[in-house]
Amino acid sequence: MKSLIIIVLSFITVFINAQNAAESGYYRVQNMKTERYVYVRDNTGSINWTALDAEMGAIELWKESQGHSRFSDPASVVYVEKHNNNQYDLQGQGMGIYKMFNEYLTLTVGNGYYQLTVTKEGVRKSLCDANTTLDMDRGKMGTDGSGTYRNWIGTKLDVTTDEWFGITPSIEVDGKFYQPFYADFGFTPVSEDMKVWYISVVDKEGAVLKEFTGDVIPANMPVFIECASAVTAQNKLDLKYNYAAIPADNKLKGVYFNNRIRNLISPDARTEFDSSTMRVLGKMEDGRLGYVLSKETPEDGIQYLAANQSYLIVDSDCPSEIPVITQERYMEILDERANSSVHSATYSGLKEVYFISGRFIGMLTADEIDKLAPGIYIIDRKKVTVE
Repeated sequence: MKSLIIIVLSFITVFINAQNAAESGYYRVQNMKTERYVYVRDNTGSINWTALDAEMGAIELWKESQGHSRFSDPASVVYVEKHNNNQYDLQGQGMGIYKMFNEYLTLTVGNGYYQLTVTKEGVRKSLCDANTTLDMDRGKMGTDGSGTYRNWIGTKLDVTTDEWFGITPSIEVDGKFYQPFYADFGFTPVSEDMKVWYISVVDKEGAVLKEFTGDVIPANMPVFIECASAVTAQNKLDLKYNYAAIPADNKLKGVYFNNRIRNLISPDARTEFDSSTMRVLGKMEDGRLGYVLSKETPEDGIQYLAANQSYLIVDSDCPSEIPVITQERYMEILDERANSSVHSATYSGLKEVYFISGRFIGMLTADEIDKLAPGIYIIDRKKVTVE
C-alpha cells in the first residue's frame, strides 16, 4: 500500500529540542552524529510502506558553511506544537502535519537527544542522516540508518542566544540595505533601525510604499525589509507564532521554494518568473529602489523566482521598472493627472477604493461608490471628489 506521507517523515526531524521538548516554538535541528542541519526545500514526496522505500529529496541536510548558513535561511526554521504525551504537530514552509495527514508524530527521548518515528499499519520508520561520510557538507535524509545517525538535537531559536534568525540584505540603494521576504512565521525586528514595508498601490508610475506598524508582522505576509546594516547579526528577527490577517491592501505575493532538482517531481518546487506580469525588488537603472525585471540567471532560457522572497504582480502593459514611491509622492502624481469631480460616477465592475490617506476601503460597485460620504477618495487609481 502506498501513501503520500513524505512530509510527515521529513518534518519530524525538524522540530524537537532535546532540552525543551515540552515547549512549543521555533527550532533548528541538527543530526547529532553528522552535525548537519535540516533544511525544508520542497513539500512533495512519497513513501511505499510495502517496499519500505521512501523518496525524501524534499529535505536537505547541510553543515554550516558560507554557502549554507542557517542564520538567515527560513528553510531551517520550523514550528513544533506539542500535544498529548509524546505527540507533536509540525508546521513550516506553508504546511502542517496534522492538517495534511490527521495524525501526530512520535518522539522518543534518548540521552541528550531524540529519535523521531512514524508508524503506519505496523510499519515503523525512524529518521536518519543516511550519508555516513562525515567530512561531506551535504547529507541525505533517510529511514534505513542505524545507531547514532538516528539521533537528533534541536535548539530553540532565541535572539539572546547563539541560535537566532536574521536578514541578509541583497539590495543596497543610497547607503540603505533591503531584502524582499516571505516566510511561514511571524516576527518583530529587534533593531529599531529596521523597518518592514509592503506595497499598497501599484501604478505605472510607482509602487506605493506603506510601513507595517503593528507589533508583530504576521506569518505568510510578503514584505520587504529595510535593514539596519549589511551584517546579518545586526538584522535579527524575534520570531513569533502569529497568523493574524494580512492587510487587505498588500499587493505583494510570496514564494517558498526554488529547488531546481525537484521541479520535475513537485509542482511547487519552483515558480517561473513571468516578465509580463511580475516584478521583483531591485535597483533601477537610475539608481532608485524599485520593482524591476528579474536579474536571475536563466536556466534553459527560463528564470525562476528566488526562494522565500516577495514579488509584485503588475498589469501586462506595465513598464519594466516601477519606482518605489511614498504615499505623498503618489498624491502628487494624482494631482498631476486630470482630476475628476463627480456627484454620481458611472463605473463598470468592482473598483479599488481608498481613503485619501491611503487606507483601503474595499472593492466597491458603482452603487456603493455613489453612497460614499462626501470627500476625496482614490478610485481606480485616480483622485476623485465625491460631492
